[in-house]
Amino acid sequence: MLGVLRRTSLDFAYLTLSLLTSIVALAVWITALSVSLSLAVFIIGLPVVIGAAYVMRWTAELDRQNAALVFGRPVRGSYRDHRRGTFFGRVKATVGDPQVWRDLAWLITHSVLGMAFGIIALSLVASVGALASLPAWYWSVPEDVQFGLWEANSLPIALATALLAIPLAVVTRYVLRGMARFHASLVVELLGRR
Repeated sequence: MLGVLRRTSLDFAYLTLSLLTSIVALAVWITALSVSLSLAVFIIGLPVVIGAAYVMRWTAELDRQNAALVFGRPVRGSYRDHRRGTFFGRVKATVGDPQVWRDLAWLITHSVLGMAFGIIALSLVASVGALASLPAWYWSVPEDVQFGLWEANSLPIALATALLAIPLAVVTRYVLRGMARFHASLVVELLGRR
């Protein structure tokens, strides 16, 4: 039982962190693409391309580290060396690095999927908590609010309704596990070593 609770807590923590990093990912990839593409025609835009690649790398690294919550170890990326040679050689190495493009693909994917999974996880856990604690606060619910097919307007009904938290918790456990494993497997696929 403690193992199940621990695993579910880690999956919930992973999905919650994914929600937060998905917001960062959305901001990073939109900014990186818009600024890099708009300034790339000018010489000043070339350092921006290199800077954008490093910011994307740092953001992707957050999700590589978070994968340890699901797999027990972080995911490692594999980048080419972008620091040698001339300035134009560095730009070419950065743009030609497949891991930079996988980072970008991850940030775009994660900004949608990580946000959706995080919101679903928070909603499910909040629903379980609300149902389980209903006997403590049922009296504050307006009389026309229903829980399923009935109103929880007395303590016995609130206690009976709170029992619905048990099957919902079981469903939540499996949903969290499935979402965490699927999301983390995408981390391995897009951000792991090749």
